[in-house]
Amino acid sequence: TTAVDASTTSAIYSITSSAFNIATTSALDSATTSAINSITTSAINSATTSAAYDVSTSTAAHNYVTTSAALDMATTSALDSATTSALDSATSSLAHSASTALDHATTSSLNSA
Repeated sequence: TTAVDASTTSAIYSITSSAFNIATTSALDSATTSAINSITTSAINSATTSAAYDVSTSTAAHNYVTTSAALDMATTSALDSATTSALDSATSSLAHSASTALDHATTSSLNSA
């Protein structure tokens, strides 16, 4: 009876120990896998977000530079056009006034003579 009890106890201990080891190993595997997946997912999300931010920042910067350059060109063009137009108009008016004054002076001088 004692031998049977000892044998049974030994077998139960062995089975229990084996089951505990399997359960522990399984739990550790599961926890490790979960942790690795979580860390990997987090790293991928972070890298993706960072890349998207870089792209959007670059795009915004490019758009700003392009818009700024276009605005500079438009402003320069408008100023050139306005200045040229004003100068042409003033020059034409001045020439007309000078011509008219010269005509009157000449006519007056000739009339006097």
